[in-house]
Amino acid sequence: MATFIGLSNWDEIGKPHGSRAISAKHIHREVLKRTGKEHPKVLYIPTAKEDREDYIDFFQKYYLNLGCSEVDVLCLRKNPPSKKEIADKIFSADAIYVNGGNTLRMMKTWKRLGVDTMLKQAHKKGIVMSGHSAGTVCWFTYDFCWMPEVTKRPFRLTGLGAVGAMGCVHYDSRPGQAHKDLKMMLKRTPRLVAIALDDDAVLEVVNDTYRILTTVSTAKARRTFWRDGEYVIEEIQQTKSFKDLKTLLTKPNKSSPGRRSVLGVPDIPKVTPTKLSL
Repeated sequence: MATFIGLSNWDEIGKPHGSRAISAKHIHREVLKRTGKEHPKVLYIPTAKEDREDYIDFFQKYYLNLGCSEVDVLCLRKNPPSKKEIADKIFSADAIYVNGGNTLRMMKTWKRLGVDTMLKQAHKKGIVMSGHSAGTVCWFTYDFCWMPEVTKRPFRLTGLGAVGAMGCVHYDSRPGQAHKDLKMMLKRTPRLVAIALDDDAVLEVVNDTYRILTTVSTAKARRTFWRDGEYVIEEIQQTKSFKDLKTLLTKPNKSSPGRRSVLGVPDIPKVTPTKLSL
C-alpha cells in the first residue's frame, strides 16, 4: 500500500518552542495508523534543517510518546553514513518523516548520496511517507519553491514524483503574491495541475485515492491549472472519505463551471489499513 501524508506548515513538528504538533496530533496518529502496525518504527530525516539536534530530540520524544517502538534518525549533512547504512535505515522503517526547511539544499544532498532513489523505492515498497513543508513538496513531480534567501522569485524544483502534480505549500502565507507566482509558473508547465495547500492543510494519498484533512478549520486546499488560455482555481473539499486520485490530477473538461469552483468527485469506499510486508 503506497501512502503519502503531507502537511503544509512552517515548523509543525521538531520545533522546540511554539510547535503546532499538539493541534496536528491526529495527523501524526494517522501516519502511524497507515503502517498497519501497533508500534511502528519511524525514520526521521531532518536534512532540510541541517540535522539540528534540538529538532531531532523533540521529534524523537514526540513520536515515541505516540507509541512508536523506535524513532531512528538519518543525518546526512555533515558526516553522512555509507550507502549501505543509509539503505538499511530507510528500508527497515515502517514510516518515514521528512522535516521542513531548505528544500533546495535537501534535494541536492539527497541526489548526491542517492537518497532520492532509495526513497522512491521505499515508497513503492509500501513504506509510509510523510512530512511537512519541504517534507511535503518533495514528494510531488515538481516543487513550487519560494526561498527568498536564495532568489527573489519562486522557482521550480524537480521532486520525487510520488504525486503527479506541482506541490505548493504555505499558499495563504503570502496573500495574492503566491497566487500570482504559481499562476505564472504553471503557465510554463501547462500539462500539470498544482495542489496548493494553506498552512495547516494536509494531503493524504493512499494508493490511487486521496483526501484533504486540516489541523484548523480555516485551512483550505486548492487545485489550479491552465486550460484553453484560462487560469482555473478550484477549492478541494475536506472529506473523511477517500476520492479518486486520478480525477484530482487530471484537468477537467471545459464544461466545468466557473473560474473558481469547489472540487467534488465521487467518493471512494473507505481505505482500510493493512499490515505491510517489508
